[in-house]
Amino acid sequence: MEIVLDTCAIIAVIADEPEGNEVVEYTKDCIIISPNVLPFEIANSISRMIRKGIVDNIEMIELIRSFQQIPIKLVENNLENVLKIAFEYKIYAYDAFFLETARKLNLPLLTFDVGMKNIAKEIGISLIGEDKNVGI
Repeated sequence: MEIVLDTCAIIAVIADEPEGNEVVEYTKDCIIISPNVLPFEIANSISRMIRKGIVDNIEMIELIRSFQQIPIKLVENNLENVLKIAFEYKIYAYDAFFLETARKLNLPLLTFDVGMKNIAKEIGISLIGEDKNVGI
């Protein structure tokens, strides 16, 4: 089975957050798909952690190495389709990349972002772990 993972789901795993165990369980024996902007999003999230003093340089390197060990198939998206979603739902383009990936490939999405979950439902994307009320 293939599933689309967004940045917050991957960060939950590499940063050893409580939801990370759920992500690991949901993705066992799955092929993980994400848009090709994922590495930029991960870098942005890690840089935010550095600025906030959540991680230091050594922990940053560990996070990067953990991310690089996850087998993820990165896919390209049509920028116009991504921006249509971003414009229509008034969200960041980065979030729209994940929604468009799931929509165009007809794959379920795993996210803990409540706003993305709501939009996914509205545009017909199935969600992994929807029975859980976890949100950021």
